[in-house]
Amino acid sequence: MYDEQTVDHAGQTCGTSPVTAATLHDLKKAVRREKIALRRAMPPEARSAADAAINDRLLDIVRTEKPSGLVAYVSDGTEPDLAPVMRYALQAGITLCLPRFEQSGAYSIVTVRSLDFPVSHWGIPEPSADAPAAPPELLAEALWLVPGVAFDPACRRLGRGKGVYDRLLARGTGKTIGIFYELQRCAELPCEPTDQPVGRVVTESGVFGCKNNVRS
Repeated sequence: MYDEQTVDHAGQTCGTSPVTAATLHDLKKAVRREKIALRRAMPPEARSAADAAINDRLLDIVRTEKPSGLVAYVSDGTEPDLAPVMRYALQAGITLCLPRFEQSGAYSIVTVRSLDFPVSHWGIPEPSADAPAAPPELLAEALWLVPGVAFDPACRRLGRGKGVYDRLLARGTGKTIGIFYELQRCAELPCEPTDQPVGRVVTESGVFGCKNNVRS
């Protein structure tokens, strides 16, 4: 059984509130620049060890909670690689879902039967155009594994700035878990009403419940 902790220790202060819209934008931009640089600079051995620990914790959660669907993502090479937990989902009969970029500029969530994908125009493997859309009722019950650039003790999540996951999560989801490395932790993130929190965070150090957060 996984050991869920409550995030309650200091990290780097990444922002305070209230702030003006312009200041908020600048704060977020600064956090993104710093955290993306730190993530890219991780030594291969440290990244591999962290990925293994993250996947072990996620496998424990998936085996315990037995979701009918799992919404994951394909790593861009700097995000935690979730291939082991995705392979387990396929083997265990859990419906695996992944995001796919559409010509409209939006992202949709589709179901997949393997991890053999073509490379998208972003240079990242992505489900093919014929992968079927995931049913809304499945997405509403699925366990979502959500990437990001930074997180804080309230499980606020900072993404890349395009609002992709904020829009997806705002539609209504099952349980959500933010997937991060410890170096992405912040004491407090700048946020605005459209920013969607996650219910828990998994890093190589543990599974963390979140304070002052209504999302499960």
